[in-house]
Amino acid sequence: AAPASAGASGTFAGEWEACPGTTPSDQCSRYVLLQRGSRICGTWFHFASGKEYSGRIVAHADSSTEARRTRVCGRRSVESDTECEDGWQRIDKPLRICKGKLSDLTRADGSCFADYRSMPLANEVRDALQAEPWMQACLSGDP
Repeated sequence: AAPASAGASGTFAGEWEACPGTTPSDQCSRYVLLQRGSRICGTWFHFASGKEYSGRIVAHADSSTEARRTRVCGRRSVESDTECEDGWQRIDKPLRICKGKLSDLTRADGSCFADYRSMPLANEVRDALQAEPWMQACLSGDP
């Protein structure tokens, strides 16, 4: 087995949370990302219209602050139209770090809109994610 730190290094690795206004913690949008070299794999979660939406993402870091999301799957939503059991949907969307926050959007003028703040990633959460077969495959380069 890989050492515990094997999938958790890199500037994108960790838990990122967006909690506008008085949003309850369990309804905050979040990414939990692991990174091995330029490979970023993780999960996403959004709460909208009283429903939970979640899934997985794959991204490629071009630098310590710029990455592209290349694959996504999950509950059908604005994020994905492919359930994870059915495979991966190809996408080309940004993932950036701006002033210490994570951005999954770019404004029309190209500037960063970063509303995800870094949160402590519990060891048991990281370890459980690293133990998932899809995560092991993803960090190894598949898909």
